[in-house]
Formats: sequence, structure tokens, C-alpha cells
Amino acid sequence: MRFWLSLFVWVGVALGQVPQSKHVWLITEENHSYESVIGNSSMPYFNSLAKKYGLATQYYSPLHNSLSALMWVVAGQTVTADNSTTACFTSNNVVRQVLAKGMRWRSYQVDLPYAGFQGLYNLNYVRRHNPLIDFSDSCTAGQRVNSVPYTQLATDIADHATPNYAYITPNVNEDSHDGTLGEADQWLSQNLPAILKLPEFKPGGDGLLFVVFDEGDLFTDNRCSSRVNLRCGGRIATLVIGPQVKPGYHSSVLYSHANLLRTVCDAMSFTSCPGAGALAVPMSDFFNKVKISTPPGQTQVASPVRVAATTSNSSPVYAMQVYIDDALNYHTSGSKVDASLPITSGKHHIVVQSWDTAGGIHKSGVDVNVQSEAVIVTSPVTKSVVSSPVPIQASAGGQSPVRSMLVYADGSLRYQNSGDSVNTSLSLTPGPHSMIVEARDDSGGSASKSLSVAVATPSVSIKIPAANASVYSPVQVFATTVDPKPIYAMQVYLDNALHYEFSGNGINAALPMPLGQHYMMVQAWDAAGRIYKKSIQLDVLPIVVTVSSPAPNSTVVSPVHVHASVPSASTAFTIQVYVDDGLQYQQNGKTLDAYLKMGTGKHHIVAKAWDSGGGTWTTGVYVTVK
Repeated sequence: MRFWLSLFVWVGVALGQVPQSKHVWLITEENHSYESVIGNSSMPYFNSLAKKYGLATQYYSPLHNSLSALMWVVAGQTVTADNSTTACFTSNNVVRQVLAKGMRWRSYQVDLPYAGFQGLYNLNYVRRHNPLIDFSDSCTAGQRVNSVPYTQLATDIADHATPNYAYITPNVNEDSHDGTLGEADQWLSQNLPAILKLPEFKPGGDGLLFVVFDEGDLFTDNRCSSRVNLRCGGRIATLVIGPQVKPGYHSSVLYSHANLLRTVCDAMSFTSCPGAGALAVPMSDFFNKVKISTPPGQTQVASPVRVAATTSNSSPVYAMQVYIDDALNYHTSGSKVDASLPITSGKHHIVVQSWDTAGGIHKSGVDVNVQSEAVIVTSPVTKSVVSSPVPIQASAGGQSPVRSMLVYADGSLRYQNSGDSVNTSLSLTPGPHSMIVEARDDSGGSASKSLSVAVATPSVSIKIPAANASVYSPVQVFATTVDPKPIYAMQVYLDNALHYEFSGNGINAALPMPLGQHYMMVQAWDAAGRIYKKSIQLDVLPIVVTVSSPAPNSTVVSPVHVHASVPSASTAFTIQVYVDDGLQYQQNGKTLDAYLKMGTGKHHIVAKAWDSGGGTWTTGVYVTVK
């Protein structure tokens, strides 16, 4: 019983809303675990921020390797393990989503020589710490100039021209990669105050800033969570900073880079969240929030419009206000709003704002279209997954009094009552259903609202790998859930041992696995306390490096033709050639083909392939060069 109680404390605060933001900032640090940072006397500034703002105490990097880990922050997947890449990958990413919203992005890089620089190194700048420029959306001539020297930030601040999404990387001496934690702390103390003085970080502002390490201590910290000590990138200290963040809040929820990405996606209202971010839960427990329960956003309503909202706040709330199109329309004391407000016909933006005793100002907004007659359905949400019986909650209003409400399911009348509201439940069979809620008034007029739902029982589906598949490590595991209730957590068991866990409603991750046949089970918990699972068998194969030239023990002439390959379905991404233990050549991809100069005599040629999990696979041949 003790285990289950601790589990639900761990996951129980993970769900909720993230305040909207048009000013998101990320600063990345390097290669140090949580225990090396928190409480370290050489990092007084970082620790002061951890006490003042938010700190994720159970945040784990998905893997080791700088670029791979940082790709999870901006793309929700590894994308590449090649720290020397200059490619433009087509994977979904933050830049694509920022541009789709009509917003601006910039990557501020210390020691970058000029805007749009594509090289791997300059002074203490390294490209592998600047992941935003490795995508087809950002590497075009028009977009790559948004990767700028860090000195540009001071100009942008002075010109009031900072972007909506800003990614900042100190150089390798200042981000603790090559330098000390003390040097990293000094850089933060000298540079963060200018950002935190911006208007978006004042009370009532929407600024959101993360300071996150890419991975924990190299070679020694491979934790995935407090219960999984192998195969991941270690426990790291992550700060969440902004006027909407609960002061001094320390979260014990299990988080990773995918959760940070999901938080950014929700804050900036992206159309889609890249990679595993789509399945992750946001880091919503960090925020003071205003929740508008009615009217729903993007819906038609009738005047007077009922506006109902509550707050979730670390300090007592003493006042609430409602703004219609930026004009104050309603004010009340206390921590909730429930008022019917006359609003003219047409499209309007409604904002509910709270004031707390700590000076915090928090807000949430919805867009509505006010009509003469309208039906508002608050439950179920259209296109949602629900369980049967399905709760139906709706209300209607307009110029004439509403005398009756009707509910149709799949074209059949299923419920009817008098009055202007519905609060009932309908039993529906599993599968998709179309519904209509209709209101009729005394004048014979009517209004309706259509929606669709899917009735389902909770289940886990393992999309990848297929049952009984032969795969290579790291194994891509893609599992989804169908559940009317929010999913708190997902776990992967390998041969009945906990292998991986994640705060989200699915899993999309590449998991290292040992060679051989395995029993893999994916398990989910939902908000109702239900546990359900799905299992498959799989076979993890070795990556065989085939050297087709030169032939073993052959006599050859220089330059020697070396041809090596790995299976096309394998997770290997690059092949190296060593001659007598010295690296001679490297080629990205599944095939290597090269002519290498060698001196006369006997030589040992080894082809080494690297997989995306950092594993190596080798095949060697001896040849004599005449």
C-alpha cells in the first residue's frame, strides 16, 4: 500500500492548465546532476532563483549526448546523435510551430561570429549546443539569420524587439561544459537580471523562462527517475521562472525534456506539439492559474453571457475582474467569478484576471462569438473520448425565453426537458457518436450545438514495435492510451522489471535494451485510479557490421578500398574506420565507402558503427598492403 500512495502523490498534481505566454525564454546549461547544483555554495545565484521561483526536483534528462538531449527540448525526440552534424532535419520542432503562429524566434549564442553562422566551432561556441538551427524550418537563408551573437540581445532589449521564443546558450566555459559551475553561476548572475527586468516578467506579465541542464554528470548519472537508475541522462536541476509561477514552489512530479516542451507548446498555443511533447503532460503544477469554466473558448454564446471562473493560487486571492476586449466590465472580491454580462453581438475576447495578496496578477482568456440565440455545451467536449454513461451538461439563452431542451444522439431523440438547461447522462455504446443539443424558445425559434464523441473503455495500444518483432537497440517504443479520464503516468516493464517511466498519456521514446528475446509490458494509470496494460514479445538483434572490402587476410594495394555497411533498419547512424587502432575515416549513414592510403605491410582494419543510444559495433579484418 505504501508504494501506491507514493505513486499517486508523485503524479497527482501533474494535470492542469498552463498560462498563455507570448514571451518564452530558455537558457541551457551542461553536464551536471541535480545534486551537484542544488545546495552548491559555488552557485549562489542559481540557488537563490530556486528559492524565489520554481524548481523541478524530479526532472530527468532522457539520454546522454549534448545534441541528442537538447533535441528533446526543441523537438521531443533524439533526431540525431551526431554532434558534428550540419544537416537540416525535417522533424517537427519549436521553430516550425512558432512560425505557424506568426511569431518570431531567435537563438542567442555566445561567441557566435555573425548571424546565420553555420560552422561547428568558433572560439568557445559549439554548434551542437545550438539545436534550433538544425531543422529545415530554420536553416533557410531567411530564417538562419535568427541565430545571432549573444551581443544582439542587448540591442533587441533596447529596441523592444525581443522575440516570442528565445533560446540562449552561453559558451562552453560559461555553461559548465568546460568551465566550472561557479563560472556558469557568475554568467547567469550577470545576464539574467536584464531579462527579468523586461515588462513580461513584471506582475501581470506573461513571461516564462526555463533554465535547464541538457544532461546530468557524464559516466556516473544514468537515472531515468527515482526508481530507474540506468539507460537515461540523469537527474538535473530545472528552474521555472515568471510572474505566473508559484513563488518558491518545488515540484516533486516526474518530469523530463518532453514535459518542458509540452509546457512551451501549451503556453504558446501551438497547433501541434513536436515528438513526445504531444504525449507528455505539461508542468502545470508550477503555475498560479485562473480557470474559466464557462463560456468555453471558440464557441457561440448568447447575451447575457455567463462568465464563471475559479483560481488556483499559492497566495490568497482578494479580487477578480472580467475584461471584454481589454475594457473592464466586471469586478468582484474573492477568488471566483460567476456573473451574467450583457455583451453585444459579434466576436469578443473575454479575460478573467485575479489579484492576490502577494501582488501577483494572473489571467486567462477565451474567444467567443455572441449570437442572438445560442446553446453552450460544457460537457462533453467535442471530439473527446468519454465513458458511458456520458454526462450531458448544457445551457441556452437568447432574446426569447427558452422553454425546452432536447438531446439527440446519432439522429435519435434521447432526452427532453423543460427549461433552459440540461444536466443528465446518456448510455451510449462503444465507438464514435454524433450529438446535437437543441434549445427551443417561446417564439418557435430554436438554436442547436453539434458535437462528436468517442465512447471507449480504458486501454493501452503499443503501436511500435509490433508484437514478435525483431528490432535493434535503442528500441523505439510508441504506445498510446484511450481513456475518458486524464492519464497520470506511463511505465514500461522489460521482463517484469521497471525499465522506463514517463508523465504523460503515452510513450514515444527510444529505449536501450539488451540483446535477446524479451517480454515488454506498457502500463498506464488514470485519474480514476485504474491501471491497465498491454504486453508483447520482441527480439533485440545485434547490429552486424559487414566489411565487404577488403576481404579478410587479402593482399591489396594502396589506396585500399574499404566498404562497410550495417542493416538499413538498424539504429546505427555513422561508421568509422580504424587502421591499426587509429581513426582514419568516418562517414554518416548506413554505408561507408572510401579509398584509404596505407603503408606497406600488415594492417588491422576495423569498421565501427555507432548507434543512436551510444552503443558501438565492430568488425575487423587483417590485410597485407604490398
